[in-house]
Amino acid sequence: MAKSTITTPPQRGSSFREQVTYPIGSVLAPQYLSVVDVNDDDKPDIIVAINMGHSVGVLLNDGSGHFHAVEMYKTGQRTYPPAVAVVDVNSDKKPDIIVTNQNTDTIGVFLNIGHGEFSFEKDYEVPFSFSAKCPQVVDINDDTHPDIIVANTRGDSIGIFYNSGNGTFISWTTFSTGKDSEPNSVSVIDVNGDNKPDLIVGNLKTSNVGVLLNAGNGKFLSQTIYSTGLNSRPESVFVADINCDSKPDIIVANSNEQNIGIFLNFGNGTFQPQMMYPTGDHTQPWSVVVGDVNGDSKPDIIFSDKTNHEISILQNY
Repeated sequence: MAKSTITTPPQRGSSFREQVTYPIGSVLAPQYLSVVDVNDDDKPDIIVAINMGHSVGVLLNDGSGHFHAVEMYKTGQRTYPPAVAVVDVNSDKKPDIIVTNQNTDTIGVFLNIGHGEFSFEKDYEVPFSFSAKCPQVVDINDDTHPDIIVANTRGDSIGIFYNSGNGTFISWTTFSTGKDSEPNSVSVIDVNGDNKPDLIVGNLKTSNVGVLLNAGNGKFLSQTIYSTGLNSRPESVFVADINCDSKPDIIVANSNEQNIGIFLNFGNGTFQPQMMYPTGDHTQPWSVVVGDVNGDSKPDIIFSDKTNHEISILQNY
């Protein structure tokens, strides 16, 4: 029987230490994840969508860069959740969990009730053709209310669900990512220093990363694309300052090439060619996030391995 774990492989020629592995459960397929302090102890925790377990998993940080056993929250029968986001959506200063339920065409909200525990709040239905994936929660139109941004795989676009102001979500709009692009992941952050959140998307079928700069008033410029390699199939993108130069970089999980790709930011919203870090033979990196898990003030890379049912941590040094 296959196992499901969360991991931190020696990476020769890279700047990361050996990995450590955390069990999730047999054949549960952990996919996209987030790293956020959910219990207010100033230590980053891991929150992961457990696809075949129809649940969200929370692993609390014990303070030494290691994590407690996973606590699971059910998302519903046959939901197959692929992705989560962790943001305060109801203004109580506690980060909540937003999860996309691919098989039931819903977006679920779990509210943080304190001490790293969560309570199911509501499912939001989305059209069947929308195929919402990889939620991000950011105030996209500068009205102080966090909106939900998703990758619209079937529609070759990014979709935005707007916050009505009280933590509920209403109408949406879409922005094209190109014909047959199949966007599978989106990150939302200011990459060109104009204080407006931009869209960075992993286009699965066309094997590239798209950058859509924010033009203001909730509008975006057409995407600029950066190749991740022929048939690399980037499953996930994340944006963080990986080299500590105060410029946000793009980190991508190339599922078909067994590597993590990094695009360093020039500082104006354009990026250097991809650098690749191997994840090991017979791996399939699926979701990637960045966070300092061991308190050394250096950003570490955390990724899920769908083939081996593991989550791995590449520690920066």
